[in-house]
Amino acid sequence: MASEARRPRAVLPALLLPGIDGSGRLFAPLLAAAPRRIAPVVVSFPPGAPLGYDALVDRVRATLPPGRFLLVAESFSGPIAIRLAAERPRGLAGLVLAATFLHRPLHPLLHPIRGLVGARLFGLPMPALLVRHFMTGWDAPDALVREVQAAVGSTAPEVMALRAMEALRVDVRDALLQVDAPILVLSPRRDRLIRTDVGEELLALRPDAEVVEVDAPHMILQRAPHACLAHLEELAARVVARPRAPGRGRRA
Repeated sequence: MASEARRPRAVLPALLLPGIDGSGRLFAPLLAAAPRRIAPVVVSFPPGAPLGYDALVDRVRATLPPGRFLLVAESFSGPIAIRLAAERPRGLAGLVLAATFLHRPLHPLLHPIRGLVGARLFGLPMPALLVRHFMTGWDAPDALVREVQAAVGSTAPEVMALRAMEALRVDVRDALLQVDAPILVLSPRRDRLIRTDVGEELLALRPDAEVVEVDAPHMILQRAPHACLAHLEELAARVVARPRAPGRGRRA
């Protein structure tokens, strides 16, 4: 019994797919929360290459690890993770979707300004007031607001515009039906950027999914990192305890 107690916990790799800036640098608060059951692997997208969802899916597919892993997607990257999970890649132990969408992503109040999306819009510095209102929440630390501004500003305006247009056009509802891994959804109650009914829509399609509401703004992984990490590690513990299922998917 003593040797059993000293046995180290299994650690599951977790690929972290970034928001629309693509840098991955905004995962810092989640990493600082000191994961113990997962080994985070931050994925980034090239800041100067205008790659749409098809190309980004190919890019992420090439980074999938050989063993079991979790796929964790934030906001813009949700459709990428869903499409990959729908391929049922060998080793995928769980799909985690944080503050993301299946289709028609924008909060209804933002629909009238969809036509403004373009390189000219993203070529302007992002005002702190907009960052706080739509993304971080009004009570966010100044350092986080500056980091968001820096992350968005480090990506070429035409790249940001393409990613925004891809998000407005995407629809991964059919792909979601093909996912055979456990699905965990981390849904922020105070999201002012993405529709707040995504969890309900997802459950209508996949009643087996677990939807967890967290009292946070859109940037749920940054504003509630400890709460999100607790749910991630709970999922990791559950899937590690299960027998490994044979892979049925493909691996590039």
